[in-house]
Amino acid sequence: MRDLYFDDIENKTYSDKMILEDLRALIKAGQREGPLLDYKSDLSHKDNWPSTVAAFANTFGGLIVFGVEGKNDQPRRLTGFDPKGVEVKTKLSSMVIDRIHPRPDFSVRVVTYDQDPKREVALLRVAEGRNPPYMHSKESEHRVYIRMGAQKAEADYLQLSSLLEKRKRTESQAVIPAADLFGSDSQLHIPRPVGSNQVSPNVLKFVLSPRNMGVGVRLNFETERQFKQCIVDVSGKHPSDGYTIRSRNVTIFPVDADAYLEQRFALAARGGIGFVSFPGITTDTGLFFVPMDFCHFLLDFLSISSLFYERTIQFFGPCVLHVALTIAQGVNLFGGFPTSSQRIAGTKLFHPPLETIRAGAATEIEVAMSPISGDRLQDYLEAVMIDVVRPSGSVLVPEFRTAMQALVDDAVKRLASARAA
Repeated sequence: MRDLYFDDIENKTYSDKMILEDLRALIKAGQREGPLLDYKSDLSHKDNWPSTVAAFANTFGGLIVFGVEGKNDQPRRLTGFDPKGVEVKTKLSSMVIDRIHPRPDFSVRVVTYDQDPKREVALLRVAEGRNPPYMHSKESEHRVYIRMGAQKAEADYLQLSSLLEKRKRTESQAVIPAADLFGSDSQLHIPRPVGSNQVSPNVLKFVLSPRNMGVGVRLNFETERQFKQCIVDVSGKHPSDGYTIRSRNVTIFPVDADAYLEQRFALAARGGIGFVSFPGITTDTGLFFVPMDFCHFLLDFLSISSLFYERTIQFFGPCVLHVALTIAQGVNLFGGFPTSSQRIAGTKLFHPPLETIRAGAATEIEVAMSPISGDRLQDYLEAVMIDVVRPSGSVLVPEFRTAMQALVDDAVKRLASARAA
């Protein structure tokens, strides 16, 4: 049984034909606009649809369908709309990102209207937000909306207080499991030099913290074996046998330990998953950040986490992704330098080119563990990288998405293969 509200609308196995069939069934049933549904005839600039996105995120989530004619909240027929040469998915996504703060969890699907190939139908689904209030900004206006029936309404004092209280609860829930891997007592670190008992002051660290406080893992032999297998199946890296590190609440698995590089994955009893690595390449000139490696590590980390949650505890809920680049006092993490090696350069991905990354660069974003699609992974990469490089005065160039496409496609392919194993 397909469901426009809950199934992965970005998954191509949910074909264009199925999407249109389900939309027509919705209209035929006379499904009126309501707390979870809104119809739009097109992408008119006059229609302030991003505010509806904010209202859905602040309430129960919802679905916006573009390309439906109706009257008085009642749909009449599916007509599609003329995109007028615009790449609709990009426009919808960019307007949500630009106008709604913080960024809500959303997905977009655009299909060709089967009765006129020059027209399109678009779906924009918004999840109930975990970090309310979500504010809609347009020019000098900044407002918080909620969904009331088939309409949006500006939140009053009591409603705004309730949204802030909800945010406070979810933030405290996410902090507890993250502390196992990010706190002062965390053992998720790497030695420098490799093989010593000294902790490296320069690290790249990812931590995934489930929103759901009920997510828990028994750190027994079988669970550890399953987690190690997920690492192997997705990344091809093999945790070092005999070097597993155990504490009361965390198990750590070193991988690829040699004279130059050591990385470690970690699994916490309260559901958190972590990864730590050296943050760049050390040369005679200094320490250099490698954007492609950073993105590759992040894609592997998200894929491994998703696979483990699916296989072991059947958890498909939202998580908070914590990212930190920690650099020792007096050490520069250079953004790149002229070289024939594209692996090290990578400076063309930023404007202006990265010179150095500031110590302590960090960010947090919300991610959905299921479904993990190529578009979602691209979005997560961009969101993280923007926050990491922006304090240094740089932004991503439009070509960043294209440059990452091969990495993302490979990650999706490897994850699909691991799931089928």
